Amino acid sequence: MAVTLNASTTAGLVQTADTSGVLALQTAGTTAVTISSGQVATFAQAPVLPAASIPQAALAAGVAGNGPAFTAYTNVEQTITNATFTQIAFQVEEFDTNSNFSSNTFTPTVAGYYQITATIVAKAATTLSRFIISIYKNGATTGRQWDCDVDTNAFWFATGSRLIYCNGTTDAITVYLYMEGTGTLKTGSTDANTNYFSGVLVRSA
Repeated sequence: MAVTLNASTTAGLVQTADTSGVLALQTAGTTAVTISSGQVATFAQAPVLPAASIPQAALAAGVAGNGPAFTAYTNVEQTITNATFTQIAFQVEEFDTNSNFSSNTFTPTVAGYYQITATIVAKAATTLSRFIISIYKNGATTGRQWDCDVDTNAFWFATGSRLIYCNGTTDAITVYLYMEGTGTLKTGSTDANTNYFSGVLVRSA
């Protein structure tokens, strides 16, 4: 049994009591919530929260809705060494909510799973035969987000994304580019709409 508080449609608030230490909250005689003597609440139906009932300010730093997020981009061209993985520089921050991006590196201070995205433009003065984007963690590749054989001297534009776990202390994320070709190999430009690097906490650890 349980102590019940019933919002009756005929008699108002009706209370019945026992010594079980269990509390049942009812509406029109139907139990909506039962609270055990160990203070565990059991709901008859899944709770529904009104829209905007929990503001962002009420969320902890480790919650996805309030976790670290950043985006940065290049505003200068960068020459790439032929047939070598080269770290890409991002000179301008658009935003960095937790001051975790610095020196072309994202080092989040909240442990969790991060969606990392990189967008790169590559070009060659003569020919471009290979173009690879790779998102690195702690100086090692997490996989090739874009790997393409090409035969042109035109611009190549590609975006890669990866879901990566970061420990919140030492894990660091960077972006590398590999190009094969002839002539001067470059990426980025003075156009701010070319190379982007961004990350956001999807869920805490």
